[in-house]
Amino acid sequence: MGNSISDSINVQPAFQVPDCSCGEECSGPEPVPWLSWKHCFKFFEFRNTVLAGPTTEKLRVGRLEIRVHYQHALCLLGRKQGPMVHSLTLLPKEQINIFEYDRYRHATAVTDRFSVRTSFFQMTQNVQDAFSSNKSDSGASVTANSSVSGGGSAGINLGIFSIGGGASASSSNHSSSYFDVASVSEHFGHVAETSSMAVESERSIVISTFEENESLRSMARTLRNDNDCKAVTYYIRRVFEVYKLTTTIVGIQALVGELWVDLQALPKDVQVLVEKQLDGIKSGLSHDPGVEISLPTDGLLYEAELAHCSSCDCEREAKMRLEMERMQIENLNLRLEAERRQKLLDSGDLHPFDLPQVVEEES
Repeated sequence: MGNSISDSINVQPAFQVPDCSCGEECSGPEPVPWLSWKHCFKFFEFRNTVLAGPTTEKLRVGRLEIRVHYQHALCLLGRKQGPMVHSLTLLPKEQINIFEYDRYRHATAVTDRFSVRTSFFQMTQNVQDAFSSNKSDSGASVTANSSVSGGGSAGINLGIFSIGGGASASSSNHSSSYFDVASVSEHFGHVAETSSMAVESERSIVISTFEENESLRSMARTLRNDNDCKAVTYYIRRVFEVYKLTTTIVGIQALVGELWVDLQALPKDVQVLVEKQLDGIKSGLSHDPGVEISLPTDGLLYEAELAHCSSCDCEREAKMRLEMERMQIENLNLRLEAERRQKLLDSGDLHPFDLPQVVEEES
């Protein structure tokens, strides 16, 4: 009887973990790989001039309107900490509720809320228009017009200006500095910096520890200091995305009839005349003004800083150190016991371990 039981135990196979994979018959394609984030969003600016050329037997240029096409690319460099929104210090074991109040979402209707980038597009167009109108009011004979590349083919009406829609403006100027890519890039850098500050002011965030009626539209968070003897100071800052500005001349065009035609498609004599008028301005020229544009995000960074000085007296600190030493000794005893048992197993001693006896206190 004993042999049959032992034989059945020896014959019984070990438990096999089932294969939960779907097998080759249902395997799908490899996942699409993640690429590095190298994203740029672009603005396009046009500057126009009217060319009044000579009229000869071979060349007749009475009035030819020329425009230079600039591309302002803002490429993401990274993130950085913005200005401090709020700071507070929690005493040991203190807990407090704070409320994040988004002014932009509270002050605008649902249909008028847009992303940070869309707000930046709007502000840039408004600032550019303001600069152009100021130049016109002061008697200048040139104006510039800008359009925004929103990634779509159709115009998106945002109520302030049209992104991707058709807009045109003309100006008369025969100075090559007006078309200089460095001058254009620096001018747009000033516009972008002004727009970024306007977006930051528009989308301001307020942190408060007081619960008011407006708290219904705010987000509440709980901060707690679990330290026994040291205070903790929380610094709350905004998070900004930093973009690098680069300006490039992407094309020079002439108005033939009602169509804008690339300069290279015109007769050679006309090309020479236009190049002489522009004085070295040609497609492909680029300029890096060294300007970094910072755009605010909707995120906040909470940074905690532990106080350097303790608020506990000497006796309290000594008691805490003794409690820590006691825990270290108990941990050491457990480690030594584990090593002792491992040595018994390595020596072939498979007897059960003696469990520690718990001494019950007499009531």
